[in-house]
Amino acid sequence: MFPSGSQPDAREVRDFPYPIVEEPALFIPLPDGSRLAARMWRPADAETHPVPAIIECIPYRKRDATSADDERMHPYFAGHGYAALRIDLRGSGDSDGVLEDEYLASEQDDIVAAIAWLAEQPWCSGRVGMLGISWGGFNSLQVASRQPPELGAIIAVGATVDRYHDDVHYKGGCVLNENFGWAASSLSFMSRPPDPALRDDWRELWQHRLAHQPFVAENWFDHQTRDEYWRHGSVCEDYSRLTTPTLAVTGWADAYVNFVAEILEHAPCPRRGIVGPWPHAYPHLAMPGPTIGFLQEALRWWDYWLKDRDTGIMEEPLYRVFCPSFSEADPQRLEVPGEWLAETQWPSPHIAARSLALGNGELQAAEDGTARPRVVRLRAPADNGLQCGEYIPHSSGPEIAGDQRGDDAHSLTYDTDPLDADTVILGRPTLSLRVSVDQPRANLIVRVCDVSPEGVSQRVSYGVLNLCHRDNHVTPSEVPCDTPLDVTVSLNQTCYRFIAGHRLRVSVTTAYWPLVWPSPYPVTLTLHEADSRLTLPQRAPHDTPPVQFEPAVFSGPMQHRIVRAGEQSRDVTHSLTDGWTRHAILDDFGEIAYDHGLTNIASADERYAIHPEAPATATMSKSWRQAFQRDDWQVHTETWAALSCDAEWFYLEARLQAFEGDERFIDRHWKTRRRRRWV
Repeated sequence: MFPSGSQPDAREVRDFPYPIVEEPALFIPLPDGSRLAARMWRPADAETHPVPAIIECIPYRKRDATSADDERMHPYFAGHGYAALRIDLRGSGDSDGVLEDEYLASEQDDIVAAIAWLAEQPWCSGRVGMLGISWGGFNSLQVASRQPPELGAIIAVGATVDRYHDDVHYKGGCVLNENFGWAASSLSFMSRPPDPALRDDWRELWQHRLAHQPFVAENWFDHQTRDEYWRHGSVCEDYSRLTTPTLAVTGWADAYVNFVAEILEHAPCPRRGIVGPWPHAYPHLAMPGPTIGFLQEALRWWDYWLKDRDTGIMEEPLYRVFCPSFSEADPQRLEVPGEWLAETQWPSPHIAARSLALGNGELQAAEDGTARPRVVRLRAPADNGLQCGEYIPHSSGPEIAGDQRGDDAHSLTYDTDPLDADTVILGRPTLSLRVSVDQPRANLIVRVCDVSPEGVSQRVSYGVLNLCHRDNHVTPSEVPCDTPLDVTVSLNQTCYRFIAGHRLRVSVTTAYWPLVWPSPYPVTLTLHEADSRLTLPQRAPHDTPPVQFEPAVFSGPMQHRIVRAGEQSRDVTHSLTDGWTRHAILDDFGEIAYDHGLTNIASADERYAIHPEAPATATMSKSWRQAFQRDDWQVHTETWAALSCDAEWFYLEARLQAFEGDERFIDRHWKTRRRRRWV
């Protein structure tokens, strides 16, 4: 239903080649007797004219939380001749069991079994595809690496091939604050009850889950190096297993920005890659845009691999990328300027390493030698990082990194002269440095920025390195104090056009709060300019096929009503009284009434605090409230989690409460500590 006086979005599609039917409560049996709950859309005549199945398997609730995205995608596939299923993972939504952690082998076992069961159904042709964003992109790659015979193709969006270095936990050996933040959110998400309209045993199942639900931060802080825990589920451990045709998609504003290029370079499967300007969202819905006709592109992929139709998808260039240019470092933009480029090979023969030397605040061609190299020092405040944005931005606004000038002021910066001509980079920049520090544990944060003639600094890419991990992420060691070390920081994959007249800047610092948890003591960094080089992957102009996408569309109608719109705020304060810097992120997600009778109200409160001169004062907390109502049935959960530290320990604390009506029947507490291991 549309609100009174409103009209459907012009991009919404409701008329399809195949009439569709929806099954809101399909239960898939598993070998151990458990069941996975699914919501399915399929052609009305699939019982007599079987079709391939497409599945998305995530723990975020098909019945309410992700239903808006589901309804804007899966009916489209069904209307074009597929059975499209959104499956709740074991322990989530209306499925059986308890969700004990991310990406377990048992999760993959469940999905492999579900694929086999689906292939045998009378409405299925026996061929299955799998897609998803984030968790669903991860397990699409992981399950494909298991090579189930019925799985004919996958589409992975916003995913990773390396769970240690390129997820929400550790990056460059640094502890990401999202390592704890996501654990706090997961505590809330997994506390939500099954829907009593679908399960008579909802109360028993809910109580069982609440009683056995782990606080997964304990696991994640148990594994601070790249051990077997993280190698499991990281498809980069054995690319040869990835033989299923793979369409890999991400956005430059997403945290999961590296996996597309890695798959194109290393995986043996038939593959194609698309990277747009997007944050962590599907490309037909993402802001900032421009969006693309992702559903049409996905349909071309499915039709080619699951229906043996020559859609031309494999004649497209191997790698299609959006090349952004300067946008005033404005995170509020709904669309960024730029153009689509293509590469028919990856790595591309048209990309060459361009080396720039650091010296006296300047970046110059390495062979120039006119800059006067120095030995320079920096003692950055622990709260540096005001404009770092959120680690995983989902939308335009303050989640996106903004003007970097304030963060540059607490960094060692090196600029080129104004560029004589446009310069395009595509790939991973790297910075090789000779540095020393006065503490045995320290972080390096490197940013490449575009600086306009007016001085606005726009982040293009960044990378982080825990110097204890300077050799590898398996066997770190303390940093020898005041001893020059040669290290290399790899930045995220990027594509960007620097406009003539702008300057290219590289910034080096030791703090990036509240994105990276700080090292325990204030650090003085010494940089030896004579031995430091920035290497850029510079792309030469060349003729390639034009890149064209159809306009973005999505299926409808939406099956919910917004009773009360939500509100969000993100504020930073620096106290002149006590010197502390405090971040507050408040999210009221409003009230949503679903057509099947359920109402959901949710809110979150996220806080960060640190004293600039005392990194070990760092604290963060995150609380959630989730409420559900159907007629006279009312339940809600409240969760809270907090992380603090000293020089040697992390202190973790959490609480989970569940209420039926006004009666609290679950109240669980976690309070523990984990030793800091080279972080």
